[in-house]
Amino acid sequence: MKPDHSRSILDFTIDPAAPTDAAKLAELGARLFGETFGPDNEPADMQAYLSAAFTPSRMQAELADTNRKVWLAHDKAAETAMGYAVVWSHPAPPDVHGLKPLEIARLYADQRYHGRGLGSALMETCLAHARGNHFDVIWLGVWEHNARAIAFYRRFGFREIGSQAFHLGGDVQRDLIMCRVP
Repeated sequence: MKPDHSRSILDFTIDPAAPTDAAKLAELGARLFGETFGPDNEPADMQAYLSAAFTPSRMQAELADTNRKVWLAHDKAAETAMGYAVVWSHPAPPDVHGLKPLEIARLYADQRYHGRGLGSALMETCLAHARGNHFDVIWLGVWEHNARAIAFYRRFGFREIGSQAFHLGGDVQRDLIMCRVP
């Protein structure tokens, strides 16, 4: 019997998002965030967060922000968005030490593509951007209960250096702050 390699083979592109992608980003972001965190959180808190964080107008503003860079990943065969990443150059929390920090503000892959190289490709895109633009530290916040993401970031050399609050609706949660040199 011939082995099935379909789960390990993935043909996708990662391209900079355009202003015309705001509605697509809003839908994709809300769907992926909901899939990732919905099962472990109160529906009212999730709805409050999703309705504020993933609107087309908010995505439009983020795409227009010159301190942010957004990439969309598309499945070549299905021509559908399957993940995205956002980096943001802004003042970092006190635990992050560097003269020119860059935050990975979002990095999400559709669960149907987990374990197939998409997350790694999005991470490599973020790291290449950081190196190419001479950022001296790259950092992120990750929910302390998201073991899969924490393990993923550790594989890329990120280490925990502190924590910060994350407001999900009315629930104040703890995010670990992780960082590394690009």
